[in-house]
Amino acid sequence: MIPPFLTAIISSLAFLVTLPLAFTIDPALGTIFEPSPVILDDDGSPDGVIALSYMLQNPKFDVKAITVVQGEDHPDIFARNLMRALNRMNVTGIPVAGGRNFPLVGNNAFPALWRTNSDNFWGLSLLSAVESVQPFSAVQLIIKAVKESSQPVIILATGPLTNIAEALRTDPTIANNIAAIHISGGAVYVPGNLTESPSPIVNSVAEWNIWVDPVAAQEVFLSGLPIYLTPLDASNQVKMTKVDSAAWLAAGTPQSILASDILDLFLKVSSPTGVSIWDTVAAINLSEASFCPKIPLPLNVITTPGIQQGRTILSPGKPTNVSVCLDPNVGTIPKGFSGIFQSQAEIVSEPDLVLSLLAVSALVAGWWKHQK
Repeated sequence: MIPPFLTAIISSLAFLVTLPLAFTIDPALGTIFEPSPVILDDDGSPDGVIALSYMLQNPKFDVKAITVVQGEDHPDIFARNLMRALNRMNVTGIPVAGGRNFPLVGNNAFPALWRTNSDNFWGLSLLSAVESVQPFSAVQLIIKAVKESSQPVIILATGPLTNIAEALRTDPTIANNIAAIHISGGAVYVPGNLTESPSPIVNSVAEWNIWVDPVAAQEVFLSGLPIYLTPLDASNQVKMTKVDSAAWLAAGTPQSILASDILDLFLKVSSPTGVSIWDTVAAINLSEASFCPKIPLPLNVITTPGIQQGRTILSPGKPTNVSVCLDPNVGTIPKGFSGIFQSQAEIVSEPDLVLSLLAVSALVAGWWKHQK
């Protein structure tokens, strides 16, 4: 007869083993046991690189490809720098490709100074690349990654939507294997940010990522795919500080250290008391379902040149087509922004917990067998 204390241990272990199996992440993100495939499409911005670093370390996601879109960068240059940054983060095996140098229509562009800073990777140190940029375009890489994925792919877009719109134009069938597109950009109920530039633009309603290629943005918004938007309404509400940077540095991973270096630079050149890290807020909104309510809205983009070009505008009477984050809550994140790069060594994942408990159960059973 098994002693009551052993019965209690085994029963408790069995309960703990089955408990994690009852929980899954947001259905759009897949279960905890199989990371969701994601493509990262960035325009070479500092906040985009922090978002990239966060996604690379996030166990919920499997980064299948990184594509570089025209925007705050020159895609060919930033793609090469990104290969060096990936080496610094000890990341290999993820294909990277650059896109076209101009928007689908027009010649809107980020300030030349910002693009030069991106070309120089903001003066941060990088290692030599150990892998090369793909010999084909970002559009081709998006199509390839989506078609080869056994699961529907999530796209996190942290720049203009040029690459994504062009990929959908080139091969509309990829929409069948895209789970969702999460976008950092737009301004719904708040002013735009084009005036925050060395040479202010006469436009108070548009946000940079949408304004640079409004035609691409409109096509993606109206594509019929599940669209999740993190606009200035949300990202301007929350700031990251020196406390967060110090916590990321202390986490000690290659990804968190690079993110800390970039945040320190942001704080130095912008505001020492705290800065908006727009693209990273969008990445957190993708990862953490409780971070921000998703409000369905009917949105369109003004494409006509003029003082409202690039405006993300409500379309009353039209069907809702975009789920929008308007009210983020940092309190839903354990340890807040400081905890987003928490060392994986400090986290026992659910699969690891299951395996550990099963091993303990086997040891207990083996011990009891030898006592008989």
